[in-house]
Amino acid sequence: MSKHRHEHLSGERPESHRDQTILMVAFFAIWIIDSFLLRITTFLWVMDYFYVYLGLGAVVLLIAVYFMNASHKDLFDTRVEGLATIGVFGRVRHPMYLGTHLFYLGLALVTFSLASIVMWVIIFAFYNMLANYEERLLEDRFGEEFLKYKRDVRKWIPL
Repeated sequence: MSKHRHEHLSGERPESHRDQTILMVAFFAIWIIDSFLLRITTFLWVMDYFYVYLGLGAVVLLIAVYFMNASHKDLFDTRVEGLATIGVFGRVRHPMYLGTHLFYLGLALVTFSLASIVMWVIIFAFYNMLANYEERLLEDRFGEEFLKYKRDVRKWIPL
């Protein structure tokens, strides 16, 4: 069995995959229990606006899939040499994490679960911490090239 190596990537915070999994399980537990079973914080959800919630959530989920797919394609399908600044990385510095944020937000919007939105804020803070950690590694590795990229490309809002 061959092991894929991605020396072109900056690295990740130790135990980040475990922590991401824990947050994902917590989010889904809260979202399912609050949205479909207990409905404690879904009091703002109104059946008359079901299609609005569903449409908005679906749009956010589609954007999430785009960012996650495009970032994986840019990093893994196209062998990036040096700092990744092509494709979606030319519009936002952390497209994989942005896609993840939008995925959770899209689900929370579909059911308008305030508990899920609070959990989304916690997840956002966690991923922001991961992004800051990775940016320190990138700055150490690429120096001025990364600092220029950081000045030119926004962290979360693609413009």
